[in-house]
Amino acid sequence: MRNVTLVVIVHDHQPVGNFDGVFQQAYDDAYEPFLAFLERHPELRLALHTSGPLLQWIALHHGEYLKRMRALVDRGQIELWGGGFFEPVLPSIPEADRRGQIRAMAEWLELQLGRAPRGLWLTERVWEPGLASSLAAAGVEYTAVDDAHFVAAGFERDELWGYFRTEDQGLALNVFPIHRELRYLIPFADPDQTVEFLRGVAEGGEGRIAVLGDDGEKFGVWPGTHALCFDQGWLERFVAALTANPWIELRTPAEAVAQFDALGLAYLPTASYHEMQEWSLPPRGQARYHLALEGLKREFGDGAHDLLRGGHWRHFQVRYPEANRLHKRMLRASRMLWAEPREADPSWIEARTRLWRAQCNCPYWHGIFGGLYLPHLRSAVYRELIAAEAFLSPGSPHVERGDLDLDGAMDAVLETTAWAAWISANGGRLWAFDDRIGMWNYGDTLARRPEYYHRQLEEAGVGGGEGQTIHAGIRLKEPGLAALAAQYDTHGRDSFLDSWTEFGQVTDWAPRRFAFEEGGPFDLVLGFPEGDAPALVKRYGVDPGGALEVEYTLTSARARLGRLTVELNLGLHVPEADDRFVEVEGEPATPPHLGARARHDAVARSAFVDRWADRRLDVWTDRKATLDRAPIETVSQSEGGAERVFQGVEARYGFAVAIEPGKPWRVRFRLAAGRTEKPA
Repeated sequence: MRNVTLVVIVHDHQPVGNFDGVFQQAYDDAYEPFLAFLERHPELRLALHTSGPLLQWIALHHGEYLKRMRALVDRGQIELWGGGFFEPVLPSIPEADRRGQIRAMAEWLELQLGRAPRGLWLTERVWEPGLASSLAAAGVEYTAVDDAHFVAAGFERDELWGYFRTEDQGLALNVFPIHRELRYLIPFADPDQTVEFLRGVAEGGEGRIAVLGDDGEKFGVWPGTHALCFDQGWLERFVAALTANPWIELRTPAEAVAQFDALGLAYLPTASYHEMQEWSLPPRGQARYHLALEGLKREFGDGAHDLLRGGHWRHFQVRYPEANRLHKRMLRASRMLWAEPREADPSWIEARTRLWRAQCNCPYWHGIFGGLYLPHLRSAVYRELIAAEAFLSPGSPHVERGDLDLDGAMDAVLETTAWAAWISANGGRLWAFDDRIGMWNYGDTLARRPEYYHRQLEEAGVGGGEGQTIHAGIRLKEPGLAALAAQYDTHGRDSFLDSWTEFGQVTDWAPRRFAFEEGGPFDLVLGFPEGDAPALVKRYGVDPGGALEVEYTLTSARARLGRLTVELNLGLHVPEADDRFVEVEGEPATPPHLGARARHDAVARSAFVDRWADRRLDVWTDRKATLDRAPIETVSQSEGGAERVFQGVEARYGFAVAIEPGKPWRVRFRLAAGRTEKPA
């Protein structure tokens, strides 16, 4: 019987901003039991990558875990792998940040665990060809990507039992293919099936290497896997099966590179794992993908996946403007920060660390994991980004104009030391409003949009799926989600989205392209000419008290009677709690909680209060309005099933308008972000 080398790479990660209880539960269910399992089985040797946010949490809460990990490193059982410290998708961040985050992780590991890493875990296995030179220049010797990357480059699967060399600009890197079959067998199939699979690999030739690289959360965090792996003894049976077959030789990646030569040169295209490439497609694209896949499976079986390419990780920024804006603001902050590097300045170092934390990948995309759909992950990244931007901001009111989110429409940011307002010519809308004291973006909402899995909700059951791969059929966390998911938004969920109603006909300004006009030095003026609706000019500025003022001016060549509706969509992420509520005219509204539907008449002052976080947003109008408020709720997929997610509050201010020819009609809004004590 020929021998085969098995290389195992385990990746443990929790994102910036995840709840402390989630960290603790994952630690209890997966990370600590798995480490204890390794301590009992020195014969199981592997590479381990632990992301920076998780390492920092463990260091703070479970320092003994790091001591135990270091003991396994010292006895050669664990090979440490590095990465970008805060788990960024490396091709999506600037070169200076790529190298800086990789270096920061290597230094942390060497200081705390006694070894500098030679290998690097590639976040979500997102590869772009130019990454090879970035990694090599940062001192990385090898990484791992999916076998799908190699197949897309033209390799046959049977050629992939080893590692390869790649290069960019003459800088070389070794790359291991991660074998799809092992990802799906472990830990969901009986260990004997893995042995039989490896037997087939061994019989194919001498000196072959099979690689498993996957999430450590599948050993305890994914639904049902703690019971499967530990209570039911899957991991014990897996080690027993390997031990009973000594022709399976466990080696760390470093040992495999030392023992075997590279199989040759490989140039890999832009790619990620199959599922990620599918998720990045829009719903219709995913439907076509699945239709084509089913047709090809009839002839090619599992090999059908190799004949199809999905999308590109960066396309998430096309599908989700909310992710794109976050990304482009991150790039802007990085560009400004590195324009004047001051690596001996503690305040600059702190801003750089905040920027790096804002590069954590999770809220920039969505697939089987909540990601972008999870408000607590978005708000955590915004908190870090706003802190970095506040450091970079001039000390007085300032206006910057340009296509700031690179979507083809002109933008502007009006900033003070206390807040920043981000405005687009598309609808003259406010797409972010940052409280720089409370580190909160009141524009952090998410539009309801179609997702491919929404069509499956009608047939999905509630619960179930324990002990299965998270890529199995969709499950529901509660009934009734199909009806909720069928409600989609047309114009996004920004603020100061406006409509005009006259003779029962509604005209939306939201999809119209406004023109920036001349204004004062700290004013932003946008206008749209008369048509079905009156001419509209919106002015964003700083009022004498330092708040954001938004003034509407409507004019018409003829007399008009109509209704102006101004919609604010506010990033308030807790639907019901005693210390989070709406105020109307200085008193708690009825009902008070943020997730309620309600109408209030003759409103000139409203407020959205979060006493727990010591934040409030006051909204004044100089004309009385009706205020209609409603929750913004999405339905998204997660590893535990489809779920309802509260994304914020829709607040619609309605005004009765009578316009005389040639005479302007005006209304002013004033927004003040502050602390929970009521302002004077």
